[in-house]
Amino acid sequence: MKAAILEDIQKIIYKEDYPKPIPGPNDALVKVHYCGICGSDVTNFKVKLYQTPLIMGHEFVGEIVELGENVTDFKRGYKVLGINVKLDVLRGDFKALGIFQNGGFAEYVKVPKEFLFPIPKATPLQACCLVESYGTAIRAKKLSKIPVNQNIVIIGAGTLGSVTLSVLLSETNPDYIIVIEPYEFLRGKAKELGAIEVFSLNKRRIRKFFEQNGMPSYIFECAGNEKSFKMALDLIGRGKTIVVQGIHRGLMSFPWILLNSKEICIQGILGHDREDILDAIELVEKKKVDPCKLISEVVPLKDIQNAFEKFLEGSDRKFLKILVKI
Repeated sequence: MKAAILEDIQKIIYKEDYPKPIPGPNDALVKVHYCGICGSDVTNFKVKLYQTPLIMGHEFVGEIVELGENVTDFKRGYKVLGINVKLDVLRGDFKALGIFQNGGFAEYVKVPKEFLFPIPKATPLQACCLVESYGTAIRAKKLSKIPVNQNIVIIGAGTLGSVTLSVLLSETNPDYIIVIEPYEFLRGKAKELGAIEVFSLNKRRIRKFFEQNGMPSYIFECAGNEKSFKMALDLIGRGKTIVVQGIHRGLMSFPWILLNSKEICIQGILGHDREDILDAIELVEKKKVDPCKLISEVVPLKDIQNAFEKFLEGSDRKFLKILVKI
């Protein structure tokens, strides 16, 4: 089968003779149509978070071609999503597709039955790849316990920041919601998606906005780096909340006294559970969000190395979500 294998840092090899997986009694074999490139895939490509060799990809949509004997809720020919849920590495859960087992950047993938979901009704297959991302944003909303009518800042307008923006706009009726993002293209997309204002990293302009509109009550950190986290600490209002969604590999230093002096609450987010994904499917079905607005490019599997290289630092980013067509 066709497959793209991460063999080392910044090295993905395309093959057409990779062994086809064999499903067990609790699995389905899914023929993959599209798979999204996730921010965690990019981090793995840059610094190797997981073991290699590995077929990455955990945001895929496809068609069931084989079923294990214990998979009774689906049938051959069903269009499905393959989405990791209940990921808990600390408790020994190492089943996650595209992370600890081969994932969706391949012609076929073996999917445990608990990772199978029906696609949202009346939704293009390409758009279905964004459901997993919306599930992560929904979990951030739930765990933050954010009420309606808040002053919200989102740092980072990649896929994670963009889906978070869309979910918060549709579900919390914010007093204001602004986005901070260094890339001009992504700032433009955030404005298109409904941000009341967008900013580069110019703190003077941001603080002027706060003087006129009030300090932020919630900051959603979606970039996943030390600079963005420190910016969140600096900008957050006293007694307010930072929601950390971006994933950062390694340690960081920050002015601890700000936690005390501002009496800040910090809420971490990792992934989603089954209910989050079901809520995301419903959100898409009811057209409260539009995944199609986030898709910038669809590339063939054989060109996946070039697609990942677009995310390397130093390049001028002019895209949001990239999907891989299998």
